[in-house]
Amino acid sequence: MISETTREKLPDIAGGLSVALARTFKVLEPGLKNPQTEHWERSFQIFGQLL
Repeated sequence: MISETTREKLPDIAGGLSVALARTFKVLEPGLKNPQTEHWERSFQIFGQLL
């Protein structure tokens, strides 16, 4: 069970992770406009190592 304080912070945490994921695409492929499956997989591999 998580505390109410932690629960209230979850949207900010999820939002921060989403922004970090988007920035990862820009680092890996600076000109990328429409990420394909291989881009998503590579980004998720990086996040898997970090988390």
